[in-house]
Amino acid sequence: MTTPSKESYEAALETIKRYEKRQKELKRLEKELSYKLQGFTHIKFSVNKKEKTVFFSGMQKETNKLLIGTSKCAGDDIFEQVIGKLIAVKKALKEDNGDIVELVEEHSNRWVGGTIDADNVYVKGAYTRKYSIL
Repeated sequence: MTTPSKESYEAALETIKRYEKRQKELKRLEKELSYKLQGFTHIKFSVNKKEKTVFFSGMQKETNKLLIGTSKCAGDDIFEQVIGKLIAVKKALKEDNGDIVELVEEHSNRWVGGTIDADNVYVKGAYTRKYSIL
């Protein structure tokens, strides 16, 4: 077994910090979603992970009106169910969701500890061009 270098150790620590920060953000969004849903009865969500869409409907207690909202994750964005649900609920309430949209992560060029910008990368016995880690 080889001992990791200081650089790889620091990169791993940075990855852990980003992961923990992300988990805190998602937990905060879950709490916000729960709070928003307290204003509704007859709540229904339809989540399509393959299409990265969320449909929300619910009767607003205050007005006794049926409110509907949808959200769709863009092409290379990572689908997070809690983010999709919260965006759909906020759309139904006609609330700004810019702060939530900012938390959406992208798939392209993700790598634990950094990004890859290379023309040729060796992967599992073959050279490839335009490579990204998911």
